[in-house]
Amino acid sequence: MSSILSRFLPDNDKMFFGLFNRAASNCTAMAKLLFEAVSGEWIPEQKTEFAQISRLKTASAEIKRQVYATSGKALVSPFERNDMYALASAISAASDYVDASARRINLYSIDAITPPMLELCRIVLDSSMQMETLVRALNNISDSETISHICAEIKQLEHEADKVYDRAFAQLNANETDSINLIKHSEILGALERTTDKFEDVAFVVESILIKNS
Repeated sequence: MSSILSRFLPDNDKMFFGLFNRAASNCTAMAKLLFEAVSGEWIPEQKTEFAQISRLKTASAEIKRQVYATSGKALVSPFERNDMYALASAISAASDYVDASARRINLYSIDAITPPMLELCRIVLDSSMQMETLVRALNNISDSETISHICAEIKQLEHEADKVYDRAFAQLNANETDSINLIKHSEILGALERTTDKFEDVAFVVESILIKNS
């Protein structure tokens, strides 16, 4: 029996980590598209990136479903099933929020992308890239130092996003006289800031997994 398990475990781990890696990579692809959409000249009707983000969000939901379905049937898993679900859900939530931010920018018909919006999109991309690195680092869970360092980097990016949001929101309320524009810009800024929170949530889940498996 032990020999059977010894052959089964490596492949099982590879399968699960492959799903997590795909989910994180998919989220980064969405964040890159978002940043590309808001960079350069702003001509909303020419931005095809938003439709691509929406398609990738569907792929994200499917990967989450695969993790749930596979972990429910597997005899063993890299770590506790509840943690598997939590990690899959956290990565999927980050993807959902990238998509939500993109939809607000795309649908609200704003005249221009403001510097704070661009900066927040940059932080979202940086956070997603760090999250992808974190998930890949989790493949070697014994390397707690590297994993903890990446978690700290993600938290720092979230704090940076808070500062950008706070400054932008204060300036918006002080200077914007059009109530419709105020609402639109506030919604976009808020969606982007909340997206960075979701990457921090992934870091929290990974830290919990690290503690349980140390």
